[in-house]
Amino acid sequence: TFQFIKHDTLPTNDCIDYSCFISSLENGQGQEMMKTNQQKNKQNYQMLLFCRKTGLSIGYDEDNNTFKFCRLPVCKGIAPFDGYAYVCINDIILFFGGQHYKNSHIVSKSVHKYSIQGKKWTTFKDILPIPLHYCCGLLNEDSSYIYIIKGFNSKHYMKPKNEIKCVIQHWVRILKIRLGWIDDFNKIIIKY
Repeated sequence: TFQFIKHDTLPTNDCIDYSCFISSLENGQGQEMMKTNQQKNKQNYQMLLFCRKTGLSIGYDEDNNTFKFCRLPVCKGIAPFDGYAYVCINDIILFFGGQHYKNSHIVSKSVHKYSIQGKKWTTFKDILPIPLHYCCGLLNEDSSYIYIIKGFNSKHYMKPKNEIKCVIQHWVRILKIRLGWIDDFNKIIIKY
């Protein structure tokens, strides 16, 4: 309905831009939460926000029109970055690359994993072959494929399909999902 519901201030000093912002309904926990709340006739919504040093769980109680903020841990390896790609798969969020918010010449090759239920971070030992920032990660409908739509890296605007497949092949194996790439993405992105 795009109605104004409430004005509130996020409990952070970080500028929130190029962030990871998801609804917890995208994972199994959220669906259980919604079933419980529907039985009680309440509408509560949970969202997660990560940007730089800020990690927040944001709850919204529709009946009382209130927000509740809970701080979440942010690992040291991803804290100085924003502009990373991310995908949420069940109980985890994968973060790819990112740009240092104080020094734009520093672009990450790291891949991080956040466990929503365990509130635990893991930094993969393997790194991306190229530094990436301002790219986008998408899942197909049944979460069997990850699509990485490339943004920028420090030297090039586009990488071939096979190189992008190699970049995330290791993480795809760990998560037991298949990787796909639409050939026309290269043509579309180069045009614009």
